[in-house]
Amino acid sequence: MEHYLKLFEKSIIKQVELVGKEIAYDQAKKAGLGVSPEGRIVSCTGHPQLVLMRLIKFFTAGGNLLALVECTPLINELIKNFPVEEENSIENQVVEETP
Repeated sequence: MEHYLKLFEKSIIKQVELVGKEIAYDQAKKAGLGVSPEGRIVSCTGHPQLVLMRLIKFFTAGGNLLALVECTPLINELIKNFPVEEENSIENQVVEETP
């Protein structure tokens, strides 16, 4: 859990630089995080991976591409926890529909 809290704090700091403290803290709150005035995580409501996904959603809302770039550590953590098989390792199968 400590790993996630540090990751969240770093991401919130970056978001503060992009959109300002009030908006970034509000986005974090909507994602399930309590943030102190100094930027420390004081509470986490819900599973950390769900909070992670919510942060990505709220930080990148409205098509903010710079925020998406800054969310790279969050996205990498998400991918690390949900491994996806490579296309090459999956056999291409044709499924015929029956009329």
